[in-house]
Amino acid sequence: MPTLLIEHDEDGANPRENFENLGTMACWHRRYKLGDVQPKEDPKEWLQKNVPKGSLQLPLFLFDHSGITIRTGNESFKAADPQGWDWGRLGLIFVTPERMAQDLKEYKDGEERLKAAKEVLEAEVKVYDLYLTGQVWGYVFTDDKGEEDSCWGFYGDTLEDTGIADSVPEEAKPLLAAAWENRK
Repeated sequence: MPTLLIEHDEDGANPRENFENLGTMACWHRRYKLGDVQPKEDPKEWLQKNVPKGSLQLPLFLFDHSGITIRTGNESFKAADPQGWDWGRLGLIFVTPERMAQDLKEYKDGEERLKAAKEVLEAEVKVYDLYLTGQVWGYVFTDDKGEEDSCWGFYGDTLEDTGIADSVPEEAKPLLAAAWENRK
């Protein structure tokens, strides 16, 4: 009988180190080494030296309570902790005008390019958050003959978001929902 296991990927790749990213994350935290750069100088001073005029910047917020999670907005953190004991501003993610022009050249209109860049930066933060919160998965499929097929490095907090369904062998697809519910 075929089996499909979905398991936590203990060796999931850090998307800030192993993926090509449009944005640069600058993070100031005394206990964690997060993002792409961890400047030592004051944020305002560092921004003046390193973030060119016209760059798209999104703030980064960190919630630190029994694990860490990051967002570009703080609304969900405020709802969970209105006093701000467990969350605060972490830094920013930014992309320079030159990088936007180079990597998003299909968008001729400046507003469309900015909108696309913002969506890409927000997606990069979401993937990094999935990594930080341990939402990286892999599967092991064993067919009727006992032969195994496996693949790792799926990021997501729902089966649909991970893309595992697009990767598993056809005969494993009927087993997907149960495997996701029983993931380890």
